[in-house]
Amino acid sequence: MTVPKRFGVLRFFGTLLKVIAWIVLILAILSAIGVALAGSTLFNTFGSQLGSQAQNLSALGAGGGILAGIFVVILGLVYFLILYVVGESLHLQLAVEENTRLTAALLLRMHQEGQGESTSPYGAGGGGFAHEPYDN
Repeated sequence: MTVPKRFGVLRFFGTLLKVIAWIVLILAILSAIGVALAGSTLFNTFGSQLGSQAQNLSALGAGGGILAGIFVVILGLVYFLILYVVGESLHLQLAVEENTRLTAALLLRMHQEGQGESTSPYGAGGGGFAHEPYDN
């Protein structure tokens, strides 16, 4: 037995959030690669021109770009997890609602079938149970 699917907009948004989560993860990885490559070049090129306090940045060199890239990947993973969990949570709540409606429909059907077949637990004599004869 199946029940009709309801809340199509919530299903759409749950799926949309999961797709956006994957896009964010891919963009975060590509951005981290770009930041790591560009960051090491920028630290080496502009570090000496920015003044005495920026000399420490130029000393980082490629390591600074790699650290910035790792930071971008970690931040992207956090956003990916948040978006994916919210999308999956919407699907979970919809599945619970659907299963609850299915269970209620099955219980109602069982109850209706039981009403048609039910007999009185008392015998025709009205004295005892059906399996116990009533002695006068």
